[in-house]
Amino acid sequence: MNKNIVWISSKCDNYYRLIRKIENLSIKIYEVKYIEKVLYLKVTKKDYEKISKYIVSYKFKIVRNTGINKLIENIKQEKIFVISLVVGLLVFLCLKNLIVKVNIVHENSNIRELIKDELDSYGIKVLSFKKSYKKLEEIKQNILDKYPDKLDWIEFEVKGMVLSVKIEERIITDTNKVDKVCDVIAKKSGVISDIKVENGDVLVLINDYVREGDTLISGVVKYNEEDKRYTCAAGEVYATTWYTGSASIPFKYDEYEKEKKKRYNLVWEYDGTKHEIFKNRLDSFESNYKTLLKVFDFGLYLDKQVSVKKIEKEYSEEEALNVGIEKVIQTVEKKLTKKDTIIDKKVLKKVKNNSTMDIEVFVVVKELISTQKEIEIEKD
Repeated sequence: MNKNIVWISSKCDNYYRLIRKIENLSIKIYEVKYIEKVLYLKVTKKDYEKISKYIVSYKFKIVRNTGINKLIENIKQEKIFVISLVVGLLVFLCLKNLIVKVNIVHENSNIRELIKDELDSYGIKVLSFKKSYKKLEEIKQNILDKYPDKLDWIEFEVKGMVLSVKIEERIITDTNKVDKVCDVIAKKSGVISDIKVENGDVLVLINDYVREGDTLISGVVKYNEEDKRYTCAAGEVYATTWYTGSASIPFKYDEYEKEKKKRYNLVWEYDGTKHEIFKNRLDSFESNYKTLLKVFDFGLYLDKQVSVKKIEKEYSEEEALNVGIEKVIQTVEKKLTKKDTIIDKKVLKKVKNNSTMDIEVFVVVKELISTQKEIEIEKD
């Protein structure tokens, strides 16, 4: 359909006669409505001008634009906002490649000053233009090569107009010198399943049951019941541990399905709170934000809103059970570290009610239970 189509109207008592006159001009009418002696026609803007010129006995006017005409009309109505938006975008395009803050993260002021001087020498400072990722990697390597005895690691992180520089200082220590004596102890109870020793005297075996606080690897190395060497014990000891969790799962639940309707809105954010600029025209939708401008606590976003439809669904008994087990496992995983592994699970109790299923699950874990503890000792 032609994008220059408009709705026009005219008062008339006999709309059949008026439509025949228009059709005699070889004008295509896309849609017709007759409400309270007013005839509404959907025609092209060019044909509207033709009708106004040749049918002078009726008064015609445009009542609603469509397509490009509607867009132009909306722009005229919101011209102050459009001008502000264009100016804002131009300012954003000018500012997005500038650095307004250089944040050097390290507790040592001498290291911070050293890095600041190096960055200045490469032209990285406040109100300077951003460097490419490739250039930053090159600068990072040059600085590390220049100070191999002082710096171990550097990372550049660019967020908006702020450049953060994270540094790891190189600390050279005498590995032959032992400054402290420490044991590796159990931080919780369990059955030992794996032992990895780096230093010290192992006091436990696989399949031993240990309690919280028991010594697993000693920093006091004995021979014939006498202390022969003192060290800081190190290693990892894994044990089989147990967790019990419960969950209540409703059989009925809601899912949201995306529809074809899409709308765009502008959203501004300050101090973590978002506000829509235009009135929302969708009842239920999913937001997808694209950043247009970000300056400190203020942000401007383009929100692509996709209409969603709520669909009521119901779990089967087996589906509800699986969802409940997964919920318990996710709760247990939050208590574990990356080195821990869930090795088994078992449903201890399952109760089906009218609207929910209540379950209790027993979870078996291979867990790192060791931790280092410094001890005070009189050395011979």
